[in-house]
Amino acid sequence: MLLREMFSPIGAPNSEQDEIDWLDDLKFFIDNDTNVLSHHFFPAIKKHHDYHNHADAYKFYIRPLERCKDIYCNQFKVDKPEEKFPKEQLIVLAKRIADEQNKFIEKGDYNK
Repeated sequence: MLLREMFSPIGAPNSEQDEIDWLDDLKFFIDNDTNVLSHHFFPAIKKHHDYHNHADAYKFYIRPLERCKDIYCNQFKVDKPEEKFPKEQLIVLAKRIADEQNKFIEKGDYNK
């Protein structure tokens, strides 16, 4: 298997850069895995819906991100995940996801 086939088009190394963007690849993995979305992120989105635009809403996504990171690392056999996905960076990603979800909530995408 080629290194390029192990990663999404977002995080994969290319000819201009040799480093993998681990967070973007994790986000791509989450966005494109129905099982991960259904079982790990939709419950967090439901909670977020009740606290729309709250400054700490990103905290709903930290535990799902950690679970998804573990799934991702196991599936793709990522070495030293604690170095590639430090807690601080997962918090940054959780805040990014919360901001994205706020926009969907505002549009009414999750109304019952």
